[in-house]
Amino acid sequence: MLNAQSEFERREIEIEEYISYLEALEVQTGFSVSLINTMKSSALLMMYNIVESTMTNLMQDIFDHLRDEKISFESLNDKMKILVLSYSKQAAPGKLVEKMTQNAWSIVVACFNRTELFSGNIDCHKIRETMKDVGIAARSAYKEDVLFEIKGERNDLAHGHKSFSDCGRKYAATQLREFHRKVMALLRNVITDFEKFLNLKAYA
Repeated sequence: MLNAQSEFERREIEIEEYISYLEALEVQTGFSVSLINTMKSSALLMMYNIVESTMTNLMQDIFDHLRDEKISFESLNDKMKILVLSYSKQAAPGKLVEKMTQNAWSIVVACFNRTELFSGNIDCHKIRETMKDVGIAARSAYKEDVLFEIKGERNDLAHGHKSFSDCGRKYAATQLREFHRKVMALLRNVITDFEKFLNLKAYA
């Protein structure tokens, strides 16, 4: 099992429990509607975060595998060589050489920086684009409109364009559960595709 899958499953349970709590609160009387709406916005953020963290962790799994297997740049296929070179261009040359020297890493591993992969921009298009860049064959079309909507709400909240209460009032807890179901199904397919890529050593 990939490390990304373990973290995904832990977060999936957290979101499931949170939405169940929201559903229970929504039918109660005497509870602050504004607070419930704020909590609904938090559920959207949790769903966005599991997408970004899962994609980041999956990319980390690939480069951890390349490190552990001591895969050289020359052993990579053209797709992966292009990806590695694109990452190396983003790195400061001095820091790149320092990482290679201190850790006895090849450029394949040293160029990878998980903090620069995604920043509030994950949706189905970005998932497909990332998989294409790596050379991963997709078993799904990866077209899910709710993920685009979740990303938009996340960015509006992050940039202060909407208050948490205003954002959350648009959604019923049952609708958030459906969002959760669709996003989790999509991510499980993505994880399967990444795992198959590594098992087949499709990077070579």
